[in-house]
Amino acid sequence: MIHIHVGIEHELHLQMYLQPDAQGAPICSFNVTEDLGELIEETFTRGVLAEKFPADPATIHVNIRPIYLQEPAVAKVQVQLVAGENGEAGTYYQDYTAGRWIRTAQWKALQLRESGRLSQDQTAYRLLVALERSSGALPEAPLLQSPPVEDSDLDAAGVRRFSEGSLESDRPVLVNARFAADAIRRCEEAGNQETGGAVLGKLIRLPQPLPGTETRIVTILASLVEDPRHVGMAAAFNFSPEGLVEAARIGELRGLGESVLTVFHSHGWSPHCRNCKPKVGCLLAKSSPSLQDYEMLSLFPSKGTLMPIAGRKPGVQGDRPILRIFAWRGGQLKAIRWQQYED
Repeated sequence: MIHIHVGIEHELHLQMYLQPDAQGAPICSFNVTEDLGELIEETFTRGVLAEKFPADPATIHVNIRPIYLQEPAVAKVQVQLVAGENGEAGTYYQDYTAGRWIRTAQWKALQLRESGRLSQDQTAYRLLVALERSSGALPEAPLLQSPPVEDSDLDAAGVRRFSEGSLESDRPVLVNARFAADAIRRCEEAGNQETGGAVLGKLIRLPQPLPGTETRIVTILASLVEDPRHVGMAAAFNFSPEGLVEAARIGELRGLGESVLTVFHSHGWSPHCRNCKPKVGCLLAKSSPSLQDYEMLSLFPSKGTLMPIAGRKPGVQGDRPILRIFAWRGGQLKAIRWQQYED
């Protein structure tokens, strides 16, 4: 077990205003210091996957400090990890402009509109502030566990040839061409109803990093496993725990060392998307994570989890849906580059 010591001299509070310059009294304010636990975990996971921080240090000292826009307004939060007593085992840090407090504010704005305190056309503006700690409470240290990685090479992992795409230097992701085609086909066939399934894959450590990357650790998304117990509808998709268990069993039967790494789902598609023009009133969700998608990630709490989503990209014309892969980057899910492979 990793022993974690958290150091922070402030509490973080999120305030919401009706004016963009934060004038007047806030319409609501809440302490978001506990949200920093997620940022600690993301920093650790990103450092391990990038091979810039040890996977199993005995002790980690966490230093968290606000970087001010104008005190006490916070522009970003820096999370630094120090392995060992004096950093002899390595140090790593990340800066964050977002965290769980962003989703909390979005939910709060929805509640304020439902209650009538905020009209449908009003915008609620966010301001993150750092205040002196009053209670001495610290953010709860998360249980840090490095993702399971096996030593392998591309041939043993079933990667025969690369095709289109490119790789992130610190988080290379390879996607089976058949999985990508299946995801796009299912999105197209489902129309305005969401569809999805379990994604089998694994993390491997290569003898050498791939060209253009800095880490030997590669994530492979190999196969889509559908199940009739997963239920899709317009703007929502419900995954069946039993269906995910069955997908894990299928992964074992394949005998390739794969597990259910994550889930795939679509955000709808229409023939009109081929001539997409940004407009108000489109009922299809964008091919980017929604608030509900963040909730769905509770199925896979690791900050190493990827989220593949197929759907439309507003304003981009195309004959078919697009597949995007999202990863935890800076306290939220962001689209990353990925490369197809053929087995």
